[in-house]
Amino acid sequence: MTKIKRYVEDIEDELKGAKCYIEKALEYKASGNADRYNGYKEMSIQELGHAMRVHEYAVQDINKLREVYPEIPQKMMDAWEKSHVDFVEKTAWIKQMQSM
Repeated sequence: MTKIKRYVEDIEDELKGAKCYIEKALEYKASGNADRYNGYKEMSIQELGHAMRVHEYAVQDINKLREVYPEIPQKMMDAWEKSHVDFVEKTAWIKQMQSM
């Protein structure tokens, strides 16, 4: 079940990068540097895309694991469920910042 843990860590890492890049982008936008704003915004969009792809893979693999192991340890499923809720919330926030 370390596979689920790795997915959680990878998703968190990608979301952290997306958030960091969009915050830098908005700082550059506020200072009038459109070139840097666009560059950092694009990096944020790419990182968010990575997070979404990893999340998609995680969902697919967890569904396959459930077919083979109907009794996945509750601790692992709790970690996944928490990660999923965090993913949805953070993704919405990052997208909102990207639309600014």
